Amino acid sequence: MKKTILFLVVLALLVPAAAFAATEFSLGGFIKLDSFWDSTQQDKNMAITGQLRNNDQLFHHGRYNMTAQGSRFNFTIKGPKLWGANTTGFIEMDFDSQVDARMTSSYSYVPRLRHAMFRLNWPTTELLFGQYWAFNNEFFPETVQDAGLQNHGTSTHRPPQIRVTQKFMDGFTVAGMIARPYDSNPANDQVFATSTTAVVPAAPAPGAGVVGVNTLGSQGQSSETPQLQMKLGYEKDLWGKAPFYGRPRGFTAQVMGAWQRTRYRSGDNAIGAWGTWGQNCFANFAAAATVTQQQQQYLDPWVIQGNLFLPVLPTYSNNLAGSASLSVQWYVGQGLSAFGNMRDQDTSFLNFKGIGVNAAGAQRQFYDRELVKAFGGYVQGQYWFTNEWFMNVVWGMQRNYGHETGISGILAGQVAANPLGYKYAANSDQIKLWNEIDVALYYRPIAAMKFGLQYAYARTDWLQKVNNPQSPAIGAQGQGASGATNVGESHRVEFGAWLFF
Repeated sequence: MKKTILFLVVLALLVPAAAFAATEFSLGGFIKLDSFWDSTQQDKNMAITGQLRNNDQLFHHGRYNMTAQGSRFNFTIKGPKLWGANTTGFIEMDFDSQVDARMTSSYSYVPRLRHAMFRLNWPTTELLFGQYWAFNNEFFPETVQDAGLQNHGTSTHRPPQIRVTQKFMDGFTVAGMIARPYDSNPANDQVFATSTTAVVPAAPAPGAGVVGVNTLGSQGQSSETPQLQMKLGYEKDLWGKAPFYGRPRGFTAQVMGAWQRTRYRSGDNAIGAWGTWGQNCFANFAAAATVTQQQQQYLDPWVIQGNLFLPVLPTYSNNLAGSASLSVQWYVGQGLSAFGNMRDQDTSFLNFKGIGVNAAGAQRQFYDRELVKAFGGYVQGQYWFTNEWFMNVVWGMQRNYGHETGISGILAGQVAANPLGYKYAANSDQIKLWNEIDVALYYRPIAAMKFGLQYAYARTDWLQKVNNPQSPAIGAQGQGASGATNVGESHRVEFGAWLFF
């Protein structure tokens, strides 16, 4: 009896071992330390809030920070062959679920699922399932800070997806993707109690120091379609290669497009902070009012993006000394936060349509929601002095267009139901133009280790001119009066150290 039990136990252990006999695992990733000084208050990515206005003296003072939060690790899984294809999987974790964590005993950060996908590869065809980069993420600028130019010049988007990629004609690639549509964080969306009432988290007034309370200012926002993406690319060694993130690449040109349909539910919208565009309106911006989205709306976020990678001074071996490259990326679209190209707060606004009566019989000011149109991109130049030392310069920007942002947002005729006379309304302070330039010197003594020293200048032009807040919270130190402005600037000096494994 004991022999029979022992035999069954050994058999139970051998069966799964045999099933996974053709599977191999490898560990990868990097450990990173960031050390940086800012002239104003910034997150580690320089991408969450924009630069607070220069007249907000409470936030324009130096801040030093140091963090290892940018570290990450991954597992690559090599599986058995299936239908003549090689199977591989990839899982990656990072620690970015917690933004700018406050000091704790161990500076703990929350793990986050970054990638989780597997794919089947034939000689010219690839089929991918899982969470992975979108098509507009392949050429990410090389900066010392994590997610360089995020929300203003490049995209950060890793949706769950089903993707097929086909190579043809010696260098060409065409790919298509069905992905999860992007909606703002459900925890921050409005929750409708009835068809005519809503509860909205209050967005912060400028200078209040509260980040990202409300995302899209969405009104029952949801998407009824998947997100669809397409890409056409060409890559080939035509006259030599140049390094991109330390790996030689040939000439590359790509164009991609993405689209989804998003529904915004009609109803009353008790906006916690809203205001006019193009004038000094701090008091108005912080005022609460009730507006009504006139009708259920179906709006279409979309983006078209092009990438170009040019080996300017090519190399013909693994020696990178004397090589130089130019990377160019530009995009245009609307509702760009759906594709990781814009802050959620900047992706839509309300446009006044008239005075009427809502479903409950109350007189209201009616608005329709519109998606913000914008274009942006970056240009990056890189030169390798030796096989260990190289310099990188990158400029990125994003600009709204097609909106009446240069005139007063106050309506000429003010009525009792619309006492403030708003033509445009937004749930949060919105950005008109965002610029950033990063200049970095890198030292890579071995392939597994890299050090970088970078200077960064960033400027945010907001849609509204605003006076500096002179009524701080109880117990806080006030600040003197200064003129209204819509410009915020910051400077950063940053050192980064990486160990790759």
